[in-house]
Amino acid sequence: MNSPRVKSHRAYLDGIRALAALWVVLSHLWIGEFGLSAHLGLLGALTNWALYSHLAVDVFIVLSGFCLILPVAQADGFLKGGTLAFFKRRARRILPPYYAALVLSVAVFALVHAIANKPLHISVLALAANVFLLQDIFLPLNVFNGPFWSIAVEWRIYFLFPLLVWAMARWGWAAVLLAAALLSTGLTAALFCWHPEMILACPWYLFLFTGGAWAGFHSERGAMETTSPRGWQALAGVSAAALGWLLWLHPVTEKGGADFGLYMPWIDAAAGLLTASCLFLMGQCRRPVPVISWRPLVRLGTFAYSLYLTHMPLLTLVRRTLALWIPVETPSPERLGLTAAALPLVFILAYAFFLVCERPFLRRPLPQTVPGNMPSSSMDAAGGLAGRPNK
Repeated sequence: MNSPRVKSHRAYLDGIRALAALWVVLSHLWIGEFGLSAHLGLLGALTNWALYSHLAVDVFIVLSGFCLILPVAQADGFLKGGTLAFFKRRARRILPPYYAALVLSVAVFALVHAIANKPLHISVLALAANVFLLQDIFLPLNVFNGPFWSIAVEWRIYFLFPLLVWAMARWGWAAVLLAAALLSTGLTAALFCWHPEMILACPWYLFLFTGGAWAGFHSERGAMETTSPRGWQALAGVSAAALGWLLWLHPVTEKGGADFGLYMPWIDAAAGLLTASCLFLMGQCRRPVPVISWRPLVRLGTFAYSLYLTHMPLLTLVRRTLALWIPVETPSPERLGLTAAALPLVFILAYAFFLVCERPFLRRPLPQTVPGNMPSSSMDAAGGLAGRPNK
């Protein structure tokens, strides 16, 4: 197709990224004080949403696939620069902030032990697992920064992205989605049969990532071709109903989230399809998407990766410092309130981390726009550029 292509900078992607990051931060704020048990009555109605922030990671994974495929769609199905260039861009974009956050996390780990007057022992195995991004497979070694498990999962998925692009160009999206579903199902079944302790390796995320890429490809081509939204609307409705039904049958209860965890592949698949279909439908809007395209939210989305990487050690340090005055033996609304009051400082420090450890590795596209979309950083869930590859 020889018609000119307009590279879209989709502000709503940054808004969604910001909302997902906020969900994770507020979830860890609540869980850090009151644990993973659901509450009953009015308190439960107001707070139990915090126990489902795993679904925010689903959004990140789908969003990553959606954004990374956009330059492929703009290039008629080709991966610009080839496979090696893609890997170099991903490594440059993801690893420097990650390793900087790992250094920060280990430093906070040591400082928290010093504040609590506890003997410090940093496991070499745990450090090696985090350096080589294997902490999701060896979950007991994920001791420095809990959310790091998802970075490891997404990092491995990136190695399959060039294969996904090649298969899509050769056989089409139906075959790619079927292959991703079969491979994800087989790996998930093997994990549950032989290594259920590795559940956060989440092999089913390959299907979510592929679903996001599928939606992103058709969303970008839809700006140039006539694409009916009815099928995507139906998919959104069915997946929303399936997600609601699964969460109703397998919620996090006052006893914890064991039942939720057992059915997590199905829950994540429904959440992933819902996210992918909604991303496509939002991409077809000719006007800014309300709320999600709100400028402050979009700006927060530009450093959501840094916020995701750093919020846990920062919250841990705040909570441990407050424990010097408020005992930690029982959940404390006062301690929760004081920790929440420190959130602005957490956001400021996360932004400072972004300026020092993330932004130097960004190469932003020119601020072009398409109708209905305000300028945006257009980064994927982990910060990669959506509108064009990181050259």
